Amino acid sequence: MKKIVFCIAGFLSFATISMAQSTPQGAPQNVTRDFKMPAPSPKVKIIQQFSTSNIELEYSRPSMKERKIFGEMIPFGRPWRTGANAISTITFEEEVSFGGQLVKPGTYALYTIPNKDSWTVLLNSNYKSSGLNDIKHEHDVAKVEVKPITIREAYETFTIKLNNISNTKATLDIIWENTKVPVEIVADNKGRILAYLNRELQGKNPPYRDASYYYYEIDYKLDEALRYADKVLEENPKAFWIHSHKAKIYEKMGRKDQAIHSARQAAELTKGTQYEQEYVQKLNEYKK
Repeated sequence: MKKIVFCIAGFLSFATISMAQSTPQGAPQNVTRDFKMPAPSPKVKIIQQFSTSNIELEYSRPSMKERKIFGEMIPFGRPWRTGANAISTITFEEEVSFGGQLVKPGTYALYTIPNKDSWTVLLNSNYKSSGLNDIKHEHDVAKVEVKPITIREAYETFTIKLNNISNTKATLDIIWENTKVPVEIVADNKGRILAYLNRELQGKNPPYRDASYYYYEIDYKLDEALRYADKVLEENPKAFWIHSHKAKIYEKMGRKDQAIHSARQAAELTKGTQYEQEYVQKLNEYKK
């Protein structure tokens, strides 16, 4: 038995020495399995929370590298996969308006036809395409004409991103060189949100805070918005941000004295904290 143990130990020792000797001197010792060589047009995946779900972008990012892009490397008047390598894709998890055109939830190929004074931005159902060869116009689900914007600072690397995000709107910006092409995305989510709140308010953990904030935002049932804010304060009377929220509701209802009262409560609760000056200023604004 001892001989077997000795043999195994000797084998492991030999293997360790052999592996050490096979590693070139000066080579990195901790090379991870996901090691990648630098890519000329690196791929990026973005998941952006929007409305009641997410928007996902996946595309590759070429760089200018001292080249003239639009009108030369990317010819005007011809379809472009809007990135490098495989075609760019965009995924909507809920129905949206894309540049004024209704688009159902799903993943779409995002491609464009650049021109000097106008771009065509298209969504196509063939999102598995590796390029433009098998993209057919009969599979387009949206076609938007957009006037490009000239920007001062040149973008070295091609960029697609979502900006100007609110509860119902966002802007898809396609940017490269000195050109930005914006497309507005709009979500008609009021019905879904109200249905969700109505259901959850009857449940075990009613979202009183969310309901109060949303009712205020859309100017809906402001009396109930106040009642839900009070429900939150029953659990946490020192929640100065809720007192401040009540002041905004009262102001929207035209009840100035009560708005000042709630703003004063918020300011008093922030005394001695980093928020004191901010909430005193808010109180003074209600007094004007």
